[in-house]
Formats: sequence, structure tokens, C-alpha cells
Amino acid sequence: MDTTDDVGEYMSSPVLRIDSEASVQEAAILMEKSHVGSLIVEKHGDDVGIITEKELTQRVLAKGVDPEELKVSEVMSKVLSMDRYMLIEEANQYMHKNRIRHLAVTDDDKIVGMLSIKDLVAYYSKDFRMQE
Repeated sequence: MDTTDDVGEYMSSPVLRIDSEASVQEAAILMEKSHVGSLIVEKHGDDVGIITEKELTQRVLAKGVDPEELKVSEVMSKVLSMDRYMLIEEANQYMHKNRIRHLAVTDDDKIVGMLSIKDLVAYYSKDFRMQE
């Protein structure tokens, strides 16, 4: 396995964002339309949280809450991030330890990409195929 690969090589970019005052329904529509599992939540141009499929499922659908009446800011989670030059193996361990499926990737403390479980699968699949 090539342990010199950094997170920035596997992240998805650009990052999709949604305003904190948008409805959860709007977030779900944007995620589906864009084929992504998370959105960065922003307020007045600052990144303040993340909304993922997990929040939609556990905090909205499972509770029977109307997604049109609920604001993204009411269900978002704290954004966990890692610098784009950290090693992919470190990102994998960090995501596992924190039980997250989406990790914000930063450059100079600004979110520039997202690393998802799908990106990690692609990385480890590449290495597996190379060993065969």
C-alpha cells in the first residue's frame, strides 16, 4: 500500500454548501441532485456545520419531523476536518475513531474539499487491485 498518498489527492472538490437558514428539505434535494452525501452549512459566509445523510435519517426521518419546517442549522453537526496534506491512512483512522463518513479537507484552515467513505473505498480498492 502506498502510504505517501495525501488526503488532497482523493477529496471531492469543490465543496457544496447550503445556508444555515435553508430547510432540511432543500438540503435533501440539493444532496440528491448533486449525488453527494453531505453539505457544508454556512452562515454569513462562514462554515458553521455539516449536514449529512446520517442527520437526515436520524434527526429528521426517524423522529417524524417535517423536513420543510426544520432549518438545516437545527440538525447540523460539528464539522471535523483534516489538512489536505495529511496522509490518507491518518484520515481513515481519524474517521473511524470519530465514527464519521464525511471529513472536511482544509488548506490554510479553509474547507477546500470533502473526503468520504466512498473516497476511502476507492483508495483501498486501488491498492488491493495493484497487489493481485
